[in-house]
Formats: sequence, C-alpha cells, structure tokens
Amino acid sequence: MRVLDLGCGAGRHTVFLAKAGFQVTGLDVSETALGELQSRLDKANLSVTLVKHEMLELPFINNYFDAVVSTNVLHHGTVAEIERTLGEVYRIMRKDGLGLVVTLSKKDFRYGNGRQLEPDTYLFTEGDEKGIVHHFFPEEELRSFFGQFEITNLNEELVPMEKGYWAHFHLKLRKA
Repeated sequence: MRVLDLGCGAGRHTVFLAKAGFQVTGLDVSETALGELQSRLDKANLSVTLVKHEMLELPFINNYFDAVVSTNVLHHGTVAEIERTLGEVYRIMRKDGLGLVVTLSKKDFRYGNGRQLEPDTYLFTEGDEKGIVHHFFPEEELRSFFGQFEITNLNEELVPMEKGYWAHFHLKLRKA
C-alpha cells in the first residue's frame, strides 16, 4: 500500500507507517525537517521516499497513492490554497483511496491571533509559528471543502487548557 505523508515534518507518522510495512512517501517544504527525518530513518534502517515540495502542486502522477495522511498541515494556507491542495490530494489518490486528516477548528484558542488575511485566516505575528498562515475551520466549511470525498468519520477534538481549547477536526475519508 502506497501512503503519502503530506507535510511529514520530522516524520513521526512516516516512521510509524514505514515500520508497519507501508510504502511511504514523505513530502514537506522544510529541508531541515526532511534532514531530521532522514537521520531517523537511517538509524531505524527504514527506506522511505522523501520529497521537498510545496503541497499546492503535488509532483506525483494521477491515482498513485492508496492513502494520504496529513496532520496539522492542511490549515496552513488561504482558502484558495487549501482548495487547490485538496484538488491535488484528490488527483493523486486512487479510487477508493483512504485519507486521514487533522486540521484546526475555529474553536481553537489561537483563533483571531495575528493579522487577518481573510475570514477565519490569520498570519501569526509572534511565537514559534510567527509568519505562518493558519486557517480555522468551522465544521460546515470543512465538510464543503471535502465535498468531492466521502467523509466516513468526522470528530472535533477539544482539549481544555488554561487559555481555552486546543481544537482540531479529525477526518477519515475515502475517494469515491
């Protein structure tokens, strides 16, 4: 089974999937994160394809992947960028391909932080994510963004903390 870890970062999910026997491709825009992941893969004697690339135009052929995993990545963009990325994800997934996506909820305590770029989208202006765009999804919008997929499960996770909630949606989906 061919799995794309979209926005793999330092590779927590990439390593797990490779150890489980999947044929994994990890894609990320950060050369630093991919270097760290390669070191982890070398130490674990795992073979994975790593690709440094943006997610707006995925460098893969149509219908290639059996599954796509993307955790805390998709919300890093404007509405138009997210729609474009989802079109690319749909294109590279085979029919009946599966997806697991974790993305921000509008109920997250960081909603409204930074400079507003468009409704529900902010460029963080301080902290460790300074300069990074965050889109916060209300559930109805999230469902519409994934309209070309069959959403097989959608849960909103609200983790209480001092400032409010860490709030994320967890989606399981299938390309019909």
